[in-house]
Amino acid sequence: MIMKICKILLHQSNPFPLDGVSIGRKIACSGKTRLWAERSGTGFDTVIIHYISAVERDEKRKFELAPILEILCDYGVSSHFLIDREGKVYQLVPVENKAWHCGASIMPPPDRRKGVNEFSVGVELIATHHSGFTDMQYRSLAILCKYLQAQCGKELNYLGHSDIAGEKAVEMGLREDKKPDPGPLFNWHKFMQLLDIVRLPNIEFICE
Repeated sequence: MIMKICKILLHQSNPFPLDGVSIGRKIACSGKTRLWAERSGTGFDTVIIHYISAVERDEKRKFELAPILEILCDYGVSSHFLIDREGKVYQLVPVENKAWHCGASIMPPPDRRKGVNEFSVGVELIATHHSGFTDMQYRSLAILCKYLQAQCGKELNYLGHSDIAGEKAVEMGLREDKKPDPGPLFNWHKFMQLLDIVRLPNIEFICE
């Protein structure tokens, strides 16, 4: 099995076009060189699942790649991977680095580690709170996570953004808002079943 992952790194040297400006230009104008940082630890042991769309900017383009990437650049946030509605996988940040996808966060008991960005990989699924997720997204997510497990060399924790930046994080005073994603329409049972049955892929990185 071969999975092709398209690299669109959130770095000031990236000429990938958004709406009238490149990713690189957007990031450079913000005073940054890239939308990630070095990890302070030894790697990752957790995958955090999110959703993202451009629905609040343009309903007609809510699932389009360019406005979604522009949102990330505008807000100075990032995730390691993005999976579109057809299951195409994009890498935005190298996994050896820390993406800015969790914000103030804490692992559920008994773990309770704070600052989940330091030891996690973030995966954004293009969806809204009400759209649900496509079969192709579930399959690509499972295949990608099988690959990440092999890279890590051990079983990973799989959590939603709401699990680590939700009500508990607000109660503890770590943040003011609670994150809802990936929401009640994400089928955890389906994802875990697929993760059990998909084969370890060969990964081919390509440029868009």
